[in-house]
Amino acid sequence: MKKIIFDMTNKNTIEKAQKVQEIVQQHYEPGRQDRCKLWVLKHIVTKTYPMSKSTFFRYLSVQQKQKKKVKDDRKLEFKFED
Repeated sequence: MKKIIFDMTNKNTIEKAQKVQEIVQQHYEPGRQDRCKLWVLKHIVTKTYPMSKSTFFRYLSVQQKQKKKVKDDRKLEFKFED
C-alpha cells in the first residue's frame, strides 16, 4: 500500500490551516484532558471547517513543514576571485 504525501502549496489550503491553528491556539489548554486537541476538533473546528482527524493534524503541522523547507533550501556559496 502506497503512502500518499500531500504538498501544501495551495494558498487557500495554507490559509485554512493557519485559521485552524488559530482556533486551536485559542481553545486548546495543555494539561487539561477535557480541552485536548481532539476536543477542539470535535466541538469547535468541525462546526466551521468539517474535516477528518488526519486532515486536522496535517493542518496543525503545516507551519512546521514550511519552516523546514526554508531551512533546507538555504545554500552557502563561496565565490573565489583570482
